[in-house]
Amino acid sequence: MLLRFRVTNHRSIRDTAELSMTSSGFSATRPADGDWGVVTNRVAGIFGSNASGKTTVLDALEFARTAVRDSAHWTDREFFPHEPFLLDNSSRGETSAYEIDFTAQHVRYTYGFESDRSGVQSEWLHSFPSGRKRVLFEREPSGDMEFGRSLKGENQRIARLMGPHNLFLSVASQANHQELRAVRHCLVRDFSYIPFSDDKRSSRIRSIRKWIEDDKARRSAESLLRFADLGILRITAEHRKLPEGTVSTMRGIVEAAFGSDEAKPSFLTDDGEWRDLLEEQQKEIGFWHSADDGGEFRLDIAQESSGTVSWLSVAVPALQAIESGGVFAVDELDASLHPHLVAALIELFKSPDFNRSGAQLLFASHDTSLLGHLAGGALDREDVWFTEKDRQGVTALYPLTDFPVKRDHNIERRYLSGRYGSVPQISWSDLRTALEVGS
Repeated sequence: MLLRFRVTNHRSIRDTAELSMTSSGFSATRPADGDWGVVTNRVAGIFGSNASGKTTVLDALEFARTAVRDSAHWTDREFFPHEPFLLDNSSRGETSAYEIDFTAQHVRYTYGFESDRSGVQSEWLHSFPSGRKRVLFEREPSGDMEFGRSLKGENQRIARLMGPHNLFLSVASQANHQELRAVRHCLVRDFSYIPFSDDKRSSRIRSIRKWIEDDKARRSAESLLRFADLGILRITAEHRKLPEGTVSTMRGIVEAAFGSDEAKPSFLTDDGEWRDLLEEQQKEIGFWHSADDGGEFRLDIAQESSGTVSWLSVAVPALQAIESGGVFAVDELDASLHPHLVAALIELFKSPDFNRSGAQLLFASHDTSLLGHLAGGALDREDVWFTEKDRQGVTALYPLTDFPVKRDHNIERRYLSGRYGSVPQISWSDLRTALEVGS
């Protein structure tokens, strides 16, 4: 369960930004009864104008997750990934910092690291089993490690395997450190992120193909499609045989395109990856619609609307997160989806009847109609966050709870009127001048 995320010096976020999933009235290190479910929120929706930094918040969380997942394999990289704030000279040369507060087995943990192009400058993991901080490990810029007495295992041996581009948590998990592997599992397996961009459509389709192979996931997908009233009766997972000669032709075209052996992608030199690629090309999903004559007709996923693909690519992993109790982040949740479907998805996470595992939804959106539900629908005042850029291009992240909110307030109207900031300041005079120059 996510409690808090802090990030400094990442893209448009120059100063420290903090997204809190605990209730605004909670300030202790742990609940008195140990029940984190009572003091945490299930949903956080980030609203703001274009380029205000909504996506940056989610991207920073995803980067931290990716580094924990993959950095054990970054030993040979020339540089550690680093995307600092670029609009002032000092920030370019400073480290970026990422810190996550979360729970695992009802115990609160704080994990974080600082990094720049040269590598990891510091890293830390603390736990709070009884409310007081317990140091599990801390890493200095020199690479020296300090381990707490409660962290059992071959810590020093694992530390010697670590390079400047490797997070200790990632290396320890790869070395099968029992306790740290469980912590990494919470940060990696229990977090999922769906970015928004047109070039991600093919990857979303691949993910859907993979899910549909599982009978349980396919039945869930069919229920979701019927719920969304998309006119789809059922889905079939299919396997087509490639025409004779297609395999050798595909390989020849790709090899000719890449030329030298050094430039070839790994799937051309690894037989296992090549087989996986071919198997991917042979998978199809059939979407069966009702016909006027009472029969059915089939469409391939490539023939389906972007709305159908968007709904499946969001709703299926959302159900998986609810089942596992994970954190599910979505950029532009409202893209290609009707507001009623977006509100219904939020309600799935908010409802204790559906979401019994404590799963959490983080999303960015432009759909201000979601704010109109504050009077008694999907979103509560605790669930709403805003991003806004100042004249220096710096993103600020702040919650609706920073403002007085009364029961009779129309939050959507007040937001659009600028009461909470985070709306574009449109200059008609500048546009008029530009059009006159262009004419």
